[in-house]
Amino acid sequence: MTHSTATRDLWRADRNYPRNAWYAIAATDEVAEQPVGRRLLDTPVALYRTSTGTAVALQDLGAHRPYPLSLGHRDGDLLVSGYDGWTYDPNGTCVRVPTQAHVPYGTGVPSYPVREEGGLVWLWVGQPHLAARHPMHRLPWLNDDAYSSFGGTEDIAANYLLLHELLADISHVPALAPQVTPSVLRDALPPLEIEVTETTVRFDRRYPSSHLGDWLANAIGLAAGQTYEQHESGTFAGPGLWTDFWQVRAEGGPRTLRFTQAMTPVGPGTSRLFWRVTRDFGVDSDAVTQALQPGFSQYYQTLASVLATVQSTINADGLGQQVHVTADATALHVRKVIATMLQAELPVAAPSRKATLQEHLIRSPR
Repeated sequence: MTHSTATRDLWRADRNYPRNAWYAIAATDEVAEQPVGRRLLDTPVALYRTSTGTAVALQDLGAHRPYPLSLGHRDGDLLVSGYDGWTYDPNGTCVRVPTQAHVPYGTGVPSYPVREEGGLVWLWVGQPHLAARHPMHRLPWLNDDAYSSFGGTEDIAANYLLLHELLADISHVPALAPQVTPSVLRDALPPLEIEVTETTVRFDRRYPSSHLGDWLANAIGLAAGQTYEQHESGTFAGPGLWTDFWQVRAEGGPRTLRFTQAMTPVGPGTSRLFWRVTRDFGVDSDAVTQALQPGFSQYYQTLASVLATVQSTINADGLGQQVHVTADATALHVRKVIATMLQAELPVAAPSRKATLQEHLIRSPR
């Protein structure tokens, strides 16, 4: 299976990330009263909280001079530029200019819709009126006391599409992170079941009864010498979110590990990954966390390093042949969804003057 023309077109584009989507920009506890600057989709953003705790996101570039608003300060619920004192309300409207009594008509900076979910702050930097039509993907396991989570953040010197491609195929894990590889991944993989919608891709893979491997058995608290049925599932929930779970069927009920990967395109060749590993077993056990956390932290660090190498290779030598196999089916579906989203964001071409004149002649009485 060779690399499709549609996929290559994604790499030829100046921007291969849809703007009309939700992307994580910061952890919830990173956004406080003092403004902080972040960047996503080649857009500078200033984040702060109002007196009621509501998160606000404004373009991090003052209307008067190109100085970051994130270097200013909060005055009540207003944001004051540290360069010129121009002051903006949470909607981005300039409400005060220190040197004169009136503010130039219509002066302000863009503001962006904000949502908070799963301990993360999410932004929509596309067309604002479309945000309400696209509800956030829910991540209840990150807020539920029945689960325990740990995680981190990785800055990755690679295009976000490379991250989606790797997450879509777990067969990479034995090579990248043998320390957190379930034993069944070292054998021939069962067939994938793939479900595709207009905006999502989901895959399922069910494994026959087999050994867990010592690390997983010890973490879950099951006998390493016994065999268990295992179930893997992954969901591309949008260009900014990928979720997975790995479930072990055992006496007393299934044990599940969930993986939340919120990836944010910072620019064409840089991304930020917020990752969380969640479990429904040993929830109150620090020992289980200590057993799992080093291996998965190492995995995501390795992932970042490997993808940076892939990106630098693409920059130097291009995509190469990119021959695909059956295990790449999910990634190819993801790319089709992203390509469709990008196509939908293209401006509709206005009719030519000639066509407009012809239409007028047809419709007008002689």
